[in-house]
Amino acid sequence: MNDQSFHLLAVDGGGTKTLAVITDSTGSILGEGKAGASNYQVIGKELAIKALVASIQGALAEAAALNGGPVRFEKTVFALAGIDTSNDELEVQEMVEESIKQLGLATHMLLVENDCLSALLGATQNKAGALLISGTGSIVFAHDGRGNFFRTGGWGYRVGDEGSGYWIGKEAIRSIMKMNDGREKETILSQLILQKFGFQKIEDLYNWVYSPAYCVDDVGALTALVEEAYKLGDKVSQGILDEAAAELTLLLETTIEKAGIAKEEFQLILQGGVIQNNHYIRDRVLDSLKTSAERVKVLDTDQKPITFIIKRGLNL
Repeated sequence: MNDQSFHLLAVDGGGTKTLAVITDSTGSILGEGKAGASNYQVIGKELAIKALVASIQGALAEAAALNGGPVRFEKTVFALAGIDTSNDELEVQEMVEESIKQLGLATHMLLVENDCLSALLGATQNKAGALLISGTGSIVFAHDGRGNFFRTGGWGYRVGDEGSGYWIGKEAIRSIMKMNDGREKETILSQLILQKFGFQKIEDLYNWVYSPAYCVDDVGALTALVEEAYKLGDKVSQGILDEAAAELTLLLETTIEKAGIAKEEFQLILQGGVIQNNHYIRDRVLDSLKTSAERVKVLDTDQKPITFIIKRGLNL
């Protein structure tokens, strides 16, 4: 059987889904496969490996590369969430190598790195830039254009993710508990969130928070209700959005200062449902940057992270 050769395998793996694509040398997609989460911090190494293997198998099948012959790639990029420490690097490298082994793949060049960093370098073509993500979680990466990168935040929902969808939802729930105590003025926010979950009283919300049914994604989804309440004139909700914007601004300004690019021209990429769709937060963050980073150029794009990861791979 003849070897089959492809130019690039790019994998974008996160806490909810994994996407693998095979492309030619121009970046045209030949095959695509999807699977569940591959962040080992969320689901463990065994399930993460299964997701990586399943997503790549899907891409191979779509690219008609499952005839039993060896499959070779010129370049392979695994851009994965959960690479936050030196120990993570070792753990994830083992996962990737095991996935490649199970699939019987060969690659001339292999890169394994944090998904946010990979997307940033792909989007800016290795020039100075920053990537601010605020979706369910939050994180900022910056690159100085000279091979050095810097990170702020991204420490997860338990101890970080300030300004994220989860953080906003959590602050909304905290405010409702304060309303129940009389420490906060009663507002429409309480009514909207109880209706969202179908709860009759605050006690039902409290019981849910400490039950197995409690879900980070469900809390993050409350951001839309906070925005709705703000548009209805709710000052408590406006205060939460103001704090979220301030936290994201702090994340961003801290990172570009560490990277030494605050006074330089650099691109800023905004990703994640909160920073892309909540215009109140977005506008406040960008207004703050007018004084701290006068030469920033905001890259407005609806492109998915995998697009930037493909670019990252093509330019290796």
